[in-house]
Amino acid sequence: MQNTVQQLQDEITSLKELIEQTAINQEEKDRLQEEYQRSQNRFRTIFEQSSLGKKIIDADLRITKVNQALLNILGYTQEEMLGKKITDLSIGKFKADWKKLQHTLWTTDMSSFSIDTCLIKKDNTSVWVHVTTILIEDEDKMLGYTIIEDVSERKELERLRNLVTQQQQRHHLAEMVLNAQEEERRRIAESLHHGLGQVLFGVKLSLNKIKFNGEHEQHGNEDALRYSMNLLNDSIIECRRISHDLIPTLLEDRGLKSAVEDICRQLSNTVKFYCTVKGLEERINPVIETAIYRMVQELMMNIIKHAQASFGRVSIKEHGDEIHVEVEDNGKGFETIDTEPVGIGLQTIRYKVNLLGGTFNISSTLGKGTQISIVIPQKAI
Repeated sequence: MQNTVQQLQDEITSLKELIEQTAINQEEKDRLQEEYQRSQNRFRTIFEQSSLGKKIIDADLRITKVNQALLNILGYTQEEMLGKKITDLSIGKFKADWKKLQHTLWTTDMSSFSIDTCLIKKDNTSVWVHVTTILIEDEDKMLGYTIIEDVSERKELERLRNLVTQQQQRHHLAEMVLNAQEEERRRIAESLHHGLGQVLFGVKLSLNKIKFNGEHEQHGNEDALRYSMNLLNDSIIECRRISHDLIPTLLEDRGLKSAVEDICRQLSNTVKFYCTVKGLEERINPVIETAIYRMVQELMMNIIKHAQASFGRVSIKEHGDEIHVEVEDNGKGFETIDTEPVGIGLQTIRYKVNLLGGTFNISSTLGKGTQISIVIPQKAI
């Protein structure tokens, strides 16, 4: 009997402890529930009252929640936004921005993603926005908590800055072109004065030796005429050379490939040039042909005048819709600062390439030569 009473007392004690523990657990549960509710309320307040546009999207990029600030930015109502895919508010290439965000967040280890993209407002105008999305877990679902900031003013400022920069580049290019033209005029004037002018002056002196006062002067006159004819032949050759420098007829008649091969042969007297031209079987835009020819000519003359090189290599290749030009030498090289070329010639080439929508890269090391690569799109103009 005593044992039965003790057993009942023990069971009652255990039951009391269980009831007390259950009450404690319920109290903790109520506290956690209350804390969760407060957190949800804070989240809702921050989400709804934020001055920045905010939305929540699911893994399919469907909008599940949106705040008033984003509605104000885009001009839609909440009913029009909810359930809509965010890609439905994008056009063209900007749809790919959201696809990239979707792939990055839901298929990789990254938990946040930021982009600048364009959205279409209800009135069919566009707005530039900065988007930051982070993944959050809600009821076993991974959702994208997205902040959208209107950056149209910043984008407009960037556009104006780019316009100013482009205008400055145009002014600088104009200055470079004028200087290059003056340098070219000076070179042509020197060629006329020291080349053709000297030869013609020699013709004049030779013709002055001709005498008309007796038959005994005939032999001397024949020599003077013969010498004058030789000088005139030299004058014609020199005149053709200057004319070819000004307007390369081979380029006009047979195209870039023949013209470049010809200039390589002409300039291989002091520096051995190895030239290869691949593709370009069909004629390309004559403006691009002339631009590439002049740039190659300038680079080869730089090698001859300044590089102190024994050989140079010129390679021109047609690669899809682009023309790739490479010119290198084994000369003394020079130091480059932030890859900017030195000298008016290289600066002018760089600006010409920029105007044609191409790229210009230069690599040079003291004592190890210089390598220059140019890529020009065939549809540049």
